Amino acid sequence: MKIIFFTSNLEKLNEARLALAPFGLDVEGKHFPFNEPSEGKMEEIALVKLSQIDSIDPDTPFIVDDSGIFFQAYTDFPGILSGRVFRMIGYRGIDKLLQNEDRRAYFQGVIALKWKKDVKFFYGKTYGRIIEKMPKGVQSSYFPFDPIFMPDGADKVFAEMSKDEKLKYSYRRKALEELGKWIKERPSEEETNAQI
Repeated sequence: MKIIFFTSNLEKLNEARLALAPFGLDVEGKHFPFNEPSEGKMEEIALVKLSQIDSIDPDTPFIVDDSGIFFQAYTDFPGILSGRVFRMIGYRGIDKLLQNEDRRAYFQGVIALKWKKDVKFFYGKTYGRIIEKMPKGVQSSYFPFDPIFMPDGADKVFAEMSKDEKLKYSYRRKALEELGKWIKERPSEEETNAQI
């Protein structure tokens, strides 16, 4: 079964393909120039994204995502503004914000699915901490917090991990697996019609 993931981020797309393959889902990536709001909750932003896509066959399920990192030392921050905050202050600014503060943090993501008339949300969280010094030789990736976020139970940051290692801890994988389970357990159209 095909599912469309509207994202311009190739790493997110690859992660979705890996996470959803065991559920028999073939993920096709499509780019869409979203006009994202700069405030609200992740679910609200995901709903806005879903509402902007109107050129899809209603029988084809499609997903969008929204995510952010949350610092324990601050309430709901940077959250949905993670990318913008990083672009404004960079690694030095993040380190300054967390100097003498609790460095625990968590990533949270939401996957929003639209299929026929259904809209469903699936969530994932990964707890860890922001390390004080970026490991030598680690490059920033598509995900700017990967070089400084070490998940609980790991001895290296996301950016040092292989794809398989990162997938083990990934909040996005957790949300995608919930989506995969929901689709697998959902009655088929034939079964639904037989019940009517």
